[in-house]
Amino acid sequence: MQPTEPSGDAGYETSDASARTLLAWGAGLVAVLITAGLTTWMFFDALAAHAKRTDPKVSPLAATESSAPPEPRLLTKEPEDLAAVRKEEDQVLGTYDWLDRERGVVRIPVERALELVAKEGLPSRPGSRKSP
Repeated sequence: MQPTEPSGDAGYETSDASARTLLAWGAGLVAVLITAGLTTWMFFDALAAHAKRTDPKVSPLAATESSAPPEPRLLTKEPEDLAAVRKEEDQVLGTYDWLDRERGVVRIPVERALELVAKEGLPSRPGSRKSP
């Protein structure tokens, strides 16, 4: 087979979009986008000015919000917080201290309390029956 000869009207189409039309559409699109952006900016600027004029003034005597959130707060330094709590617990559970001086109530270390219970047993109420 032999290649066929192109017809006389082959080449390019003369009805393609012109570059001038495409550039005009592109410029129009850019102009619409810029106009929309400027209009939006001016609208929000006008709304902010209106809000500033109409919002009530805050009294200088009014309480200001604290920077810390309300309780309970998230732990940000958990290992350090846990170590501090355990140190405080060890201090309370391992030392002698008066709880009520007038009634003679004291706090004793846990180890000493266990020794006393092992040696003397737990006190019982008067009139209670003993288990078989």
